[in-house]
Amino acid sequence: MSSGDFNPLKEAFGTYLGTWYQGLYGDTASVKEFVARGFARSVLWASGRMVDSVDEMLKSYQRNSNGDKGANSLLPVVFIALAKDYTPTPGDMGGKQVERQLVQIEEGGSYYGYRQAMMDKRAQIAIVTADPMSADSLAAQLGLYLGSIPNRRFYASHTWGQYTFDMPVTIETPDTVFNKVDTESKNLTILACDLVLRGAIPYLDAPGDDEDNDGTSNNPPGYPVLQQITNIAADGSEAVITKTSTIWNGEA
Repeated sequence: MSSGDFNPLKEAFGTYLGTWYQGLYGDTASVKEFVARGFARSVLWASGRMVDSVDEMLKSYQRNSNGDKGANSLLPVVFIALAKDYTPTPGDMGGKQVERQLVQIEEGGSYYGYRQAMMDKRAQIAIVTADPMSADSLAAQLGLYLGSIPNRRFYASHTWGQYTFDMPVTIETPDTVFNKVDTESKNLTILACDLVLRGAIPYLDAPGDDEDNDGTSNNPPGYPVLQQITNIAADGSEAVITKTSTIWNGEA
């Protein structure tokens, strides 16, 4: 189960950049090699923000890669990272920090507890090349991709029990600036940009093993919810109060 899990956002961002990679145009020899090498060997995750330690990461990458023509044969390479800090999205910026409520994920299905934390997660992308032209090319093509209106939103897929649902993630800084990063090597060009990924993290809960549930075969069973109350007046007349269902659309 991935309720409250941040990994779906990370995985979705990797897939999002994979789509950029698939559309790259090889306008220099290095960019052509970068495209031919394959996404998994060209775009790599780094732990934490990488600008301060990009030299160390690059050396580690070169040691652990097989380049038959020297270190520069392993370039270009792109490092991506998510910051380890956590920033709730402010309400005036569209943040929806949802307090616990009972919802149905599917119409007619079980009721579950639902909370939502909305956050601004900082991301960083560093482009490392052996020549300035290839760095400019990759930065320009990534800037075009990030700035395209259809590309300003992607979805993180969450799985909880039998349910799989998508939560939106938006690029809040599409007009990116790629800054030059100083490095020990004078033969390298490193350009880095910062992004903000705005996403919602769902927190779902269900009855525990020792608690009453709705008796369904759903995984997990939901909370027992009172659906109807019948009041019988002294004259024998009945007044029926029916509960209105709350259907969660995945973007509470």
